[in-house]
Amino acid sequence: MKKVFLLFLLMPVLAIGQIADDFESGSLEKWVFPISDHWKAETTNKITGSYSLHHSFDNTQSGYDQAGLSLNDLKPLSGPTKWSFKLRYGYAPSSSNNWSIFLMSDVAPSSMMPGGIVNGFAVGVNLSGYDDTLRLWKIKNGSVTKLLSSGVNWERDIGISAIASIIVERSPLGEWKISVLKGSSQSGWTARNIDNELFSARWFGIYYKYTSTCDRLLWVDDIKIDGTFFTDSVPPHPDTLYVTGKNKIVISFDEPPDFTRMSLSDFVINHEELTASEFKVITDRSVEITCSANFKNKAENEVLIRNLCDSIPNCSSDVRILFTPIWADIGDVLITEIMADPVPSVGLPQKEYIEIANITGFAYNLKGWSINTGSTITWFPEKIVKQNEILILCSITDTSFFKGYGRVIGLKSFPILTDQSKLLLIYNQYNDLIHGIEYSSDWYGDVLKSAGGWALEVIDAGYPFYYEGNWTASVSRSGGTPGFQNSVKATNHDKFCPVVLNVFPVDSVSISVKFSEPVLINEDILSGIKIDGTGIFLFKQTDPLSRAFTFSSVEPFNPGIIFELEFSDLVTDYSQNSICLREFSFGVPEPAIRGDIQFNELLFNPYSEAADYIEFYNCSDKVVDAAILMLVSISDVTGDTSGYVKVSSDNRCILPNSYYVITTNKEGLLNRYFSSQPTAIFEVENLISMPDDRGHLVILSKELDVVDEVRYDEEMHFSLLSDFEGVALEKIRQCLSSDDRGNWHSAAESSGWGTPGVSNSVFTNEPTINDRVSFSSTKISPDNDGFEDILVIDFRFETLGNVITIAVFDEMGSLIKELTNNLLVGITSSLIWNGTDYNGSIVGNGIYILYFSGFDETGKVTRWKKVCAVTGMR
Repeated sequence: MKKVFLLFLLMPVLAIGQIADDFESGSLEKWVFPISDHWKAETTNKITGSYSLHHSFDNTQSGYDQAGLSLNDLKPLSGPTKWSFKLRYGYAPSSSNNWSIFLMSDVAPSSMMPGGIVNGFAVGVNLSGYDDTLRLWKIKNGSVTKLLSSGVNWERDIGISAIASIIVERSPLGEWKISVLKGSSQSGWTARNIDNELFSARWFGIYYKYTSTCDRLLWVDDIKIDGTFFTDSVPPHPDTLYVTGKNKIVISFDEPPDFTRMSLSDFVINHEELTASEFKVITDRSVEITCSANFKNKAENEVLIRNLCDSIPNCSSDVRILFTPIWADIGDVLITEIMADPVPSVGLPQKEYIEIANITGFAYNLKGWSINTGSTITWFPEKIVKQNEILILCSITDTSFFKGYGRVIGLKSFPILTDQSKLLLIYNQYNDLIHGIEYSSDWYGDVLKSAGGWALEVIDAGYPFYYEGNWTASVSRSGGTPGFQNSVKATNHDKFCPVVLNVFPVDSVSISVKFSEPVLINEDILSGIKIDGTGIFLFKQTDPLSRAFTFSSVEPFNPGIIFELEFSDLVTDYSQNSICLREFSFGVPEPAIRGDIQFNELLFNPYSEAADYIEFYNCSDKVVDAAILMLVSISDVTGDTSGYVKVSSDNRCILPNSYYVITTNKEGLLNRYFSSQPTAIFEVENLISMPDDRGHLVILSKELDVVDEVRYDEEMHFSLLSDFEGVALEKIRQCLSSDDRGNWHSAAESSGWGTPGVSNSVFTNEPTINDRVSFSSTKISPDNDGFEDILVIDFRFETLGNVITIAVFDEMGSLIKELTNNLLVGITSSLIWNGTDYNGSIVGNGIYILYFSGFDETGKVTRWKKVCAVTGMR
């Protein structure tokens, strides 16, 4: 009540009034002239009475002159306004010689001209153009446009000696009328138009343009301005406030403020929590304010105007305006159901649809929103999605099919949905991601339902970026629930931590990091990400669903160094689950040469539910990019080489002394082989052909140089195995020759018949002594249980060209098996004995003597004997 009472006391009293000047006093004291002595009240060639206003300055060059009357108390919005005057112009108009009467102008006479800063309305000839027609013109920021034409051609219809009476009228609603009479005639020309735009009516004025020989030819008389006048004693007051952006507002006022008196410091946002960074006048009654940061969304904000005045000036200080901006944040509106394959129908229309749901208590205008598939953009119409409302989105041609299910919005270019997978992203008018998914047919969890007619539904909408595990096939008997609560709705907490899938340097200071799911990374949590203990200084999101980023380091990455990327528990997914493993190694890749990357484990005869796999090992001290490696197979019969298969379609670091496994079915591999490391296993679309009986595989560099090769066959397996299906071949040591069949052995049963991504079950350490002949152990138990199944024999010679023969005898001196006969070896070499005799049968428990004989390239002969026990055999 108090505010209303105060406003009532300050309301001005309206009055009908008139401003008139017939110049009969001979005085021009009410007039304002930019240059004195260019205008006079004279009797020569007067229009009526004794005096008329005359341009009297004899200019020696081209020029223009202005004159003006103050109109501070005229209020055209409060009642009808009428301007009338008489005028004689003694020259034929042209683009260089013309005149205009400014009925109202927001600036003083000195600025009344086309191209200036003036806003207002003028009646005249050739203010723009040169067709000599008398028109009413609108001038906005100095730009002149035609408002209406009187139909009077001044040169033809009025001439250089006649007097014209001109009357212009305007209603409060913007209805304009112009009437023109020539001399004493009672009939003339009339024209009308509507334009409700209005500027500050501060001045009435005259603009006269002339060449040096055509000055002093304009007379004006009997000026009358009838309208509503009052003395304004009330300062401007905010009328409306519009939020036009996250950090922008437009404030409109009930009358034109004097913006020249205002500056950025006059606007205080949220008690100086925000700073006004830009102040832009939109119209004479409105101003746009841009802030240095975003407003508080869905909360009360305040703008305080320290100084607010009109042109009188009437001023007020510390004017406060409260406002609550509302825009959608990420996760406010969700995709909750997808019908990607509606055929064959279970009960719903055979049409694709997407269901979205507003899960907040706020309504949002969808104007400017879009659905983005990564390759196409579909724009929403201007519709309101109400609080907690479910909407069905479909093609605009299909809306009739879904009207019985709920509120439908038809989209002109509805995105094409595929039944296998699709990226769907919803953006608001500020291009902020609101929700997005990349759905997969695997989410159905039901082979029959994935064949068509069933929708995918989200289980728990409280976890919008929890994907696989939170989406499943509808259980509705109709095949879906468009417009209704999902049939699978249940509490389904996201308890899964995000996994780092790949870390790779993209240049000398930046790394690309990919995650298994969307993660929340912004400026506030950068302190939780470090490279070698040093914080990063820049990050960039490279995936629309926040699953990939680039991080930039202060220090450059140099080759030959392994760097550590560390995440703190500040880095989480959108369900606040911290990253599973928080430390990751990477380095700058270098070219691979022969022997750097070697075959280490092969599965070429998999179980039906699994797939082939190949394990590599980095034997070098370099980081190698998996993407530069290719696999080919060679037919040892024809010599033909297959097409190549890339080891990785993505750039990935294979670190020194690390394992790298590829397969076409990672999930099947992990389910079958419990002795495996998931982070070292990568699924590829295609794998090189690996026949079950034998094969020849080669690793090539991108320059097609051989990096490693292996020839395998099923006879390399442990001879006592009854079945080789699902059993991997493993190297006894990672960096022994891959093409020496003696360096391979069947994986142990105790390891699950394979160890993808971890140390081989038959692995033996390098010898630590410098004897010419050393054993991996003093005893073996060749039962394929993964413990001391084989004996590894290592040789160290002083020269090249050594030829050796090895025979195994039992303790009675009987020859059991000849392991090799006159085998040429290098300075170092390794052989294995798997505890079998000539017939491939496991020998019994006991002591066995291995007799070595050999000679070098000089002919020097050497002999040794070493003993090994066989134990644990039944």
